[in-house]
Amino acid sequence: MRKIVHLREQIDKIDDQFLKLLTRRAELAIQIGKEKSKENGANHFHVPHREREIMERLQSANPGTFPNAALDAVFREIFSATLALEKPLTIAYFGPESTFTHQAALKRFGHSAIYKPAYNIDGVFEEVEKGAADYGVVPIENSIEGVVNLTLDVFFDSPLIINDEIKLGISLYLMSRTGDLKTVQTIYSHPQPFAQCRTWLNRNCPGVEQVPVSSTALAARMAAKDERSAAVAGLLAAEFYHLKVIAEKIEDQRENHTRFLVIGKEKSKRARRNKTSVLFSIKDEAGSLFKALQLFARNKINLTKIQSRPLRNRPWEYLFYLDFDGHVEDRPIAKTLDHLARQCLFLKVLGSYPRKP
Repeated sequence: MRKIVHLREQIDKIDDQFLKLLTRRAELAIQIGKEKSKENGANHFHVPHREREIMERLQSANPGTFPNAALDAVFREIFSATLALEKPLTIAYFGPESTFTHQAALKRFGHSAIYKPAYNIDGVFEEVEKGAADYGVVPIENSIEGVVNLTLDVFFDSPLIINDEIKLGISLYLMSRTGDLKTVQTIYSHPQPFAQCRTWLNRNCPGVEQVPVSSTALAARMAAKDERSAAVAGLLAAEFYHLKVIAEKIEDQRENHTRFLVIGKEKSKRARRNKTSVLFSIKDEAGSLFKALQLFARNKINLTKIQSRPLRNRPWEYLFYLDFDGHVEDRPIAKTLDHLARQCLFLKVLGSYPRKP
């Protein structure tokens, strides 16, 4: 016990040092904020590439006892709290509260930001476009169910661009007021989570009515009102709506991730590893898609995603969504996109941004 007491005393001293250093860091950040206001006005208070440079430097120097993922989480909160001393970021997200998009936004921007839920994806874009939010967070792709087509549809008409991506591991929970599966007659959830745990539900809840709703948060809220109902949602929803977990991690595939996009008005600066996303449409004739994709192969550009989508209000015309490695400022990519633009009916660069592993 004496040794434990001694070790705890050392931890207390380190914590005291942490507090002093955090205070000094905050004071320096405030000074920097004042200087930025003199030079640029109030519109450039957030410098995301600076945060990225700090994290890359720290992770490179990390000896590994404290994992990089945890290091990232700690410093995200430090960035968030420090920025809030000057002006907290306002983040619009596909809500309501406790959805997976909300969790992704918290992971990226920390708990000191101001969060504004929008009840559809169009609403997230609108909040950022009109300046009511600094950034927006929207889902783009699930590893099981694929691309969120509505997000692609909104990008077609929006002036916003992609600033960053967030990858979130998705664990699904069955929850209710009672925590007793025997009382459940109806289960609510968003269509995608239902699809992601279809096998588990069919095996464990045969005959129970499954009712799709607009979000997992709404599902949890509805389950909280009726003892005969349950919801499939994330753990944050159970905590938020005071529900008891009946079963945890019921997704059919353990490697279940969703990718989210951070959208904004300004372009992201080049990172160590970059990804670029584009939308384009081509003539409806033989070989036109092959010719377009051949441009990337010739310039040795690695395509990581290709998705086709019917154009809204234009029957039998298709929009193609591409992700590929690299930045628009890279010479081979700039050359490829220039040639692609000549072949396409429509081409839009959605943004170049840091690529997550």
